[in-house]
Amino acid sequence: MKIAVLADFHLGYAKFLDDSFEQAERAFSEACKRADLVVILGDIFDARVPKQEILARSFKLFRIAWEKKWDTKIVSYSSRDERKNYAEVPVVAIHGTHERRTKELVNPVELLEKAGFLVNVHSATAVFERDGERVALQGMGGVPEEYAKTALEALSPKPVEGAFNVFLFHQSMKGFIPGEGLMSLEDLPKGFDLYLCGHMHTKISQKLDSGALLLIPGSTVITQMRKNDTESKGFFIFDTKTKEAAFHKIESRPFFYEELEFKNAGMNEVVAEARKSIEKLLEDKSDVKPIIKLKLKGTVAKGLNPSNFDTGALEREFEGRAIVELDKELEFETLKERIEKLRNLREGKVSVRDMGIEILKGKLKQYGFKSKVDIETLYSLLSEEGKGAADKALKRILEM
Repeated sequence: MKIAVLADFHLGYAKFLDDSFEQAERAFSEACKRADLVVILGDIFDARVPKQEILARSFKLFRIAWEKKWDTKIVSYSSRDERKNYAEVPVVAIHGTHERRTKELVNPVELLEKAGFLVNVHSATAVFERDGERVALQGMGGVPEEYAKTALEALSPKPVEGAFNVFLFHQSMKGFIPGEGLMSLEDLPKGFDLYLCGHMHTKISQKLDSGALLLIPGSTVITQMRKNDTESKGFFIFDTKTKEAAFHKIESRPFFYEELEFKNAGMNEVVAEARKSIEKLLEDKSDVKPIIKLKLKGTVAKGLNPSNFDTGALEREFEGRAIVELDKELEFETLKERIEKLRNLREGKVSVRDMGIEILKGKLKQYGFKSKVDIETLYSLLSEEGKGAADKALKRILEM
């Protein structure tokens, strides 16, 4: 049996609303064509209580599965809360952390379950059959990270005899993502043939010590804009006969990520380098506006503060050609350092002249001037009194 493995559609994600639906539809539609069984590993929606407009679009998307004549049939379904299954299509899901609600409230995946769009295997077991082969699926939807191990122990899932057993979950995992108190591979229930995990947005395929495979398909839409998001979006198809998984790419909005390092830079230098980098990335023409994220790192010229670095104008400059986001991790002179300078000045450790020269150097660097003249001479001109002093200084600056 061929099992399609998808995750993290984040339908309704506000920043890229249309992308969330269009890319999810491409993945889901292709999965239904290629597979005998489709699994979605949570965070189908981006919100716990989606707007009605989002739900309406999702219903249209999931009707795609109803259009296919499936040979795979559900033969048994049981849950701990004795709820019923209403879906006649082999589409299986669990809820994610974005959809989690308190026990007495209906989450959006449960809504899709009751509408007959999918089989919800959170705290439940569903067995499907095709050509005499049986596949049993059990799952645990997203829970707070600190309770994941306890919840899994309480669930205590056991493989179904005579079936190929699959366990679904939606959590962060130690070794794949940083964090304290995360569940690890050792915490997974024993005896399953395939483990499928949502929540982490980067695709991963890893063979476990038991010989079973762990698959993390990643998201179908960009939400976090991290370096790893530059990889292709898509889904896995796992073949229960060969025990191999193949990743199938979907068409998605191009995403570029780049880090720029600066040393004692002025505002003009930062903006110029960022603009140059964006222009270079846009040389690869695309019918769709790409997403470009630049991380600006390093140090800035002394005397500058974060308010000097308003990069909004640069982001707007390219809004017709790309979606640009600048992440500033620049190091500014701290308030403590400035106080220390003032204290040294007050105590006579640094002369007014020396302090003035340092400030002048910083300001010239801030506005992109590269010194071709003695800064001390320029400072002297600016310090002179008289009608022609300022004009002389200005002339020197323009000559730089």
